[in-house]
Amino acid sequence: MSDQLFYMIAFYSYLAGFLAYILHIALRKQLFGIAGTVLLAIGAVPHTIAFFIRWAAKGHVPLANMYEYMGIMSWMVVVGMLYFVYRYKNHKLGVFVAPIAIMLLVVASLLPSDINVQLMPALQSTWLAIHVSLAALGSGAFLIAFSASTLYLFMPEMENNRKNPSDMPRFFAQFGIFWFLVPVVFSVILKAMNILPTPYNMATERMIASGSAVTAFALGNGPNAAYMGQSAIGLGIGMVIASVLWPVLHGVLTRNRKKNDRRNSEDGFTSKAFMAVVFGLLLAAVLVGFMIKGNSIQVTSRSYFKIFEFFGPVLVLSWIIIPIIYLLFTGKPASWMSRLNISKSVMEDISYSAVAIGYPLYTIGALFAGAIWAEQAWGTWWSWDPKEVGALVIWLFYTGFLHARYQRGWSGNRAQMMVVLGMVFVFISFFGNYFFGGLHSFEVT
Repeated sequence: MSDQLFYMIAFYSYLAGFLAYILHIALRKQLFGIAGTVLLAIGAVPHTIAFFIRWAAKGHVPLANMYEYMGIMSWMVVVGMLYFVYRYKNHKLGVFVAPIAIMLLVVASLLPSDINVQLMPALQSTWLAIHVSLAALGSGAFLIAFSASTLYLFMPEMENNRKNPSDMPRFFAQFGIFWFLVPVVFSVILKAMNILPTPYNMATERMIASGSAVTAFALGNGPNAAYMGQSAIGLGIGMVIASVLWPVLHGVLTRNRKKNDRRNSEDGFTSKAFMAVVFGLLLAAVLVGFMIKGNSIQVTSRSYFKIFEFFGPVLVLSWIIIPIIYLLFTGKPASWMSRLNISKSVMEDISYSAVAIGYPLYTIGALFAGAIWAEQAWGTWWSWDPKEVGALVIWLFYTGFLHARYQRGWSGNRAQMMVVLGMVFVFISFFGNYFFGGLHSFEVT
């Protein structure tokens, strides 16, 4: 029997569990909360069976590509969530963790899932199971921390329900300036300077043969495709620049505002704006992934600008998604947040606990086991491969976070924002194979 059937059963069980959690919050009926937890526990069974069916079919541990990696991550998220629900006796905790597992399975469905019985020589090692499984489990634990920190940052301050009436206009003013105007202006400037790659439909065969930079980014497919590579790359570069300018200038504005208003709610405003942008970008990235998978969008197969071709449409979609998310969690519809009735201290404790669980798993799996395997496969402990550098950055970041938490006493919004940012680094490293290549590029096939 195919593993796909069991993955499908697990997916729909998780989805039903998530819907039960929503009803639990909306109707305040404990029965729906229990049903949600039971459905997720039931879904974990076929999820586990699918893993072993795939193992039997391949003849080796099914951890050789990103599809299988994400399957283990989602399993870890579900199992970890069940543990925390049992520990705190609160079924409402699943409302933010369950959709993470669902999203992972959805994204995994975009990736190649063919069963390859014969592994390439670099993967034929017992270190495959140790390196990849521990790294995936550690990343899954970081995802649980990300979910808890997200809920923490979006939850209203129970001890102070006063809301600064200028928060929303200020958000949209900054959003319009830094997230729309800045990328568009930079895109126009870069095109005017004529330093961007030439669109494919305007490029001659001679230019392509000479190695000149060409972008094949297009909306649609076939003869009616609209080649808009320069605009996509320009917006993508502008988004990166805006991602740096916005927090820097926002910090300057914040300091000036605090001098004039000691009662302002700037910290809460900053955290909610930060989370709206992060969530919006993640959702937009998933949607763009679906569009690429369905050939609605084409990206250049081999190009140093490929990542900016991806960022371009992500930015455009985020112009719609981010404001909706911000309104959902801060406007009048956000009254549903008060129904969660979960202490922020509980979410903070879950976040720290999940990082504490994931950190040693990731350390042993991604770093130590990875280095040993690299020495056996390629004859060197370290080769500055993009995936290796990404793993080191992630490890250093979480090391800094734990140090700040336990030695410096960091807590509250800034600590939770660090957890969210750490997960962003994990996503960038995870999907970086598509853009940066390297020795780990076999994982995208």
